[in-house]
Amino acid sequence: MRILSESPLPLSPKELLDRFPAPRPDASTVYRNLSLLVSLGLVRSVALHERSRRYELATDGPHRHRVVCRRCGRIDSFQPRRCNLSRLEADIRGTLGYDVKEHSLEFFGACPKCRATEEGR
Repeated sequence: MRILSESPLPLSPKELLDRFPAPRPDASTVYRNLSLLVSLGLVRSVALHERSRRYELATDGPHRHRVVCRRCGRIDSFQPRRCNLSRLEADIRGTLGYDVKEHSLEFFGACPKCRATEEGR
């Protein structure tokens, strides 16, 4: 959990394993523990439209959103100054009957480096 708490971005299981000091646990131990921590509500699983999931601490504090570069896969995290989705949540509640408790929001585009490379052509 310390490794996740020190990362500003959600980590893949491989990235998490790579940050362990020696002696490192095996990959199956990391996956098993991630599954347990998610089931206990201590860690949140994040999809980000990749083959593998990423993981971050589940906190009650200010939440973060992410932006993903479609070209190179870079992920940046940001904390919005204001995140008011109350109208959207009310629409979901009225249309679908859900009582929304939390949300995850990702944006996709081209990062500054990829944009500069594209513009330089």
